[in-house]
Amino acid sequence: MITAALENKLADVAYVQHPVFGLLVPQSCENVPSEVLNPKNTWSDKEAYDAKAMELANSFKKNFAQFEEFANEEIIAGGPTV
Repeated sequence: MITAALENKLADVAYVQHPVFGLLVPQSCENVPSEVLNPKNTWSDKEAYDAKAMELANSFKKNFAQFEEFANEEIIAGGPTV
């Protein structure tokens, strides 16, 4: 995937936004199985993935609170959506 990004091979692929973290996840990538592109697809227990994603997002928000006064709106908007 890094090679594809460095060679600009991800410029014309479709992306889906991660519902918690807002990251754009490519739907295809040369030499990468499509089922591993979405991290949720690598978990056998999808509910456990959702719970862990929310736990991580909440941990991020809690930790970021100490820096929030120094951040502008764009930085704050880039955080997880919980």
